[in-house]
Amino acid sequence: MKFQIIIVFGLFLLLGCSSTDQSNGLQPQPLELEMFDYFEDEIPFSGPGSHTISLDNDQIAALGRILFYDNRLSLNNSISCAHCHQQKNGFSDNVRFSRGLENYETSRNSMTLVNNAFQRRHFWEGHSGLMEDHILDPISNHIEMGMRSTEDLVYKLSVTDDYIRLFEEVYDEEVSEDLVHESLSTFVASLISYNSKFDKGQEVDFANFTATELAGKDLFFGKAKCGQCHKGDHYTSTWRSTANIGLDLNYKDEGAGDGKFKIPTLRNIELTSPYMHDGRFETLDQVVNHYTSGIQDHPRLDWELRNGIQLSEIEKEQLIDFLLTLTDYEFIAEKKFSNPFR
Repeated sequence: MKFQIIIVFGLFLLLGCSSTDQSNGLQPQPLELEMFDYFEDEIPFSGPGSHTISLDNDQIAALGRILFYDNRLSLNNSISCAHCHQQKNGFSDNVRFSRGLENYETSRNSMTLVNNAFQRRHFWEGHSGLMEDHILDPISNHIEMGMRSTEDLVYKLSVTDDYIRLFEEVYDEEVSEDLVHESLSTFVASLISYNSKFDKGQEVDFANFTATELAGKDLFFGKAKCGQCHKGDHYTSTWRSTANIGLDLNYKDEGAGDGKFKIPTLRNIELTSPYMHDGRFETLDQVVNHYTSGIQDHPRLDWELRNGIQLSEIEKEQLIDFLLTLTDYEFIAEKKFSNPFR
């Protein structure tokens, strides 16, 4: 009997240790802030700003980075924010329908978080307001990360030794909902991408562009009408948030209403496949073909698209070549945005 008790106790310890190690996604050593220059002295462009960026927030961003990659922000410790927003994919997801808690399939593809701090609206519905106000929405979504409430999340973190210590170190305060909001949104605000071939080309009057890329640039801002909706430094709408682009005549998912979805940034578009809210297009060729021959005549179709877009096969290739110049390879290799648990 004594021998059986010892065996059962030993199995209990073994299973207990295994469960802890697998569920929290952490390395054995205590969590430590990795300090980087998250916000450079001069941010090269401006925008409406849904997050007030302070150049003194590097320590807060470092804490937010840990939270962003920590599986413990989900109900069963299985997934993190980074599960659907992967650095190698420009902080988007590479599957048509992103998967959440218990591998449940959502109804949408996770959009990129690049340069979110400069955008007026968030998520595919184009929610308005401060980024901080929406940063925890996926965490409390029952399909995505499954926490029943933000209060449950705060309690979970507040009884974790690592976070007790880290919040004390960064804020000199206990874990609270406001501080979790701020630290996560500050890290997301730090995901600023501006080292693409296009950005470097602006400094040299595009002398670094090929003839095909220059032709594509002219098409983007002219005949192809892309620049009518994808404007400014961030290649997203600066005066409206959503549009119906004629994906369907009847929408199962109405988005913001009437089949309207957020006009996403085109920065790093090469990395963020699949495309559209439901990830229906796998390639940029398919996206361009939609605008030239696949637009459905929906009653709420955006007025810019009502007369169609006519491009030759060569012009389509030129347009795509230009879109590829928006890829920032330095951004996806930047250590300060990477998983701190590796």
